[in-house]
Amino acid sequence: MRRLPLFPLGVVLFPGMPLQLQVFEPRYLQLLEDLSELEPEDREFGIVAIREGSEVGTRRVHSVHNVGCAARLAAARSLGERFVIRVLGTWRFRLDGVDAAAETPYATGLVTKLPEVRGDQQRVDEHAEEVRAALEAYATALNGEIPPLPRDPDELAYTVGALVPLSITDQQELLAAPTTEARLAVARDQLRREAGLIRATHSLPFRRNVGDASPN
Repeated sequence: MRRLPLFPLGVVLFPGMPLQLQVFEPRYLQLLEDLSELEPEDREFGIVAIREGSEVGTRRVHSVHNVGCAARLAAARSLGERFVIRVLGTWRFRLDGVDAAAETPYATGLVTKLPEVRGDQQRVDEHAEEVRAALEAYATALNGEIPPLPRDPDELAYTVGALVPLSITDQQELLAAPTTEARLAVARDQLRREAGLIRATHSLPFRRNVGDASPN
């Protein structure tokens, strides 16, 4: 178990995927200052998707999902009283609790790093091809094109979560899947469902771009 600063957000971050954030709350500005004192490879914090509550405003965060993704600070740019930062997802973790003794304005999680387990390799390969086919069908339903896809099965599954405008619940299911085999099967089923809904309703989904800024 390790300690990791927490940053609850209304998005799900996946390993290997970038995310841009606007930081302006004093507690998270303090987090940036604390991170700046560390070596670049150690400048990590944990992003957890909000289950109940809000990032800003009067409805504060009441609960979060228990599987999140560590984010490594890649770049930061000052815009007066706020910063625009770019992070990269690195590793998944299970949130076991919150360190009540931490003397920081932001929460510090007690987390366990989750392993990346492949599962049955034959099924991984089969599911990966099914995901690629499902992505093609999804793009056809949208009358669009998909970008070049990674060959690595883990990257492929996480790319689906970041590329396709799924709900937080669907994204969280992908992130929390215990194996690559299971994650690819979930991604395949979600893509088939989404393509079917588009064809049935003749409507386009709301798209969330991976690089879009999200306020804290």
